[in-house]
Amino acid sequence: MTEHNLDHAQVMVPPPLVFLGYLIGVLIANWLIPFPTPWTIPLRVAGAIIAIAGFFLAGSAISQMRKAHTSPDPHHAVAALVTGGPYRFTRNPIYLGFLLIYLGFTLLAGTLWGLIVSPFLIWTITGAAIHAEEVYLDGKFGDQYKEYRSRVRRWI
Repeated sequence: MTEHNLDHAQVMVPPPLVFLGYLIGVLIANWLIPFPTPWTIPLRVAGAIIAIAGFFLAGSAISQMRKAHTSPDPHHAVAALVTGGPYRFTRNPIYLGFLLIYLGFTLLAGTLWGLIVSPFLIWTITGAAIHAEEVYLDGKFGDQYKEYRSRVRRWI
């Protein structure tokens, strides 16, 4: 393996698959053991709003990465440390956006399983992707990343 092939975060699994896997698991769990939401219509409306907000957040973060001429794919090298846009408030706006989309879709599906399982989803994505990305960025950007990490939270 050449050094170029190692110039990326060593994530265990593509992050979108983690979120999709959890969403499918929650929908199956709800089918097997229904755990419906109370206040069905208001929570479904809230779910739609939350999912749309997640799409906008993730899209904004991806747009910031493209402006910096770097890839949002953790399997590609990062060309720049992006700290503008939503990256001013969270170091992981794409994952936060995915989490909002996941929560929104579970509320749209009318199940509370998504809320119950969400801490495990956060734990999984942190272990499967975020830790590896942080190690990579620390090695690539050193003090610049340490300073950024000291002033911006991982999630919110």
